[in-house]
Amino acid sequence: MKNISADTNIKSVLNFRDAGGLKLTGGGTMRKGLIYRSASPDRISGRDFKKLQALGIKTIADLRDPAEFSKRKVKIPGISIINLPLSFESVTRERLRPLMKRSYDPGAINRVINGLYIDIVDAVRPVLGRTAELILETDNTPLLIHCQAGKDRTGVLSALFQMIAGAERDEIIRDYMASNESMVPHYTKLLRIRRLITLGLFPADSVLHAITQKKEDIITVFDRIDNHYGGINEYFSGSGFDITKTDQLRNILIDK
Repeated sequence: MKNISADTNIKSVLNFRDAGGLKLTGGGTMRKGLIYRSASPDRISGRDFKKLQALGIKTIADLRDPAEFSKRKVKIPGISIINLPLSFESVTRERLRPLMKRSYDPGAINRVINGLYIDIVDAVRPVLGRTAELILETDNTPLLIHCQAGKDRTGVLSALFQMIAGAERDEIIRDYMASNESMVPHYTKLLRIRRLITLGLFPADSVLHAITQKKEDIITVFDRIDNHYGGINEYFSGSGFDITKTDQLRNILIDK
């Protein structure tokens, strides 16, 4: 399992890690130090703020909806912050709320999350294209992609760039699942407190089940790309990105 803190050690931002370093199907690896991913950095500590600057990040792509984006607390001199919204928070809450019970059905929750991932794949294409355009310009990288938790919207977008680079599927799965290393302990602690405060009434187990990353969800992304769109190249061609520059993008994504 990939150690999500070994390269960056930015502990006050959940799920912060390099999206690169994955093995490619044709040999080689995806370039490190180009694309980073995380949960919201709004509560970053002063010490980690300096580490973030030391990484040389030039652009932050915030995938949260405009209302969330307008409440940003972090302003970093010299870093361009761009809102590329994928608004799924309210829809997800509406779908999951009836299932959040102390006695819960894991399968029902899994089906909702699975459907959410299909929706994200369908909706993220223009965001993928816009982010790819940013990566083409060296003045914009290194780049940080984040949403609120840094696992669903960010996880799918990161996986798409890993697919474009030609990363092995098992490598993408391992990187996707690595989110559990920081997310599960963090939320387990918070949910335990919430359950104590409510004298055991809060459905902590069902919420934790919904939050936890599952291999089946990233496989759903692969299946949607392969079976509905015909593969990553066909999917990417509908993103609004100048497809004649795909090889140029791949050369940037790959560490030669």
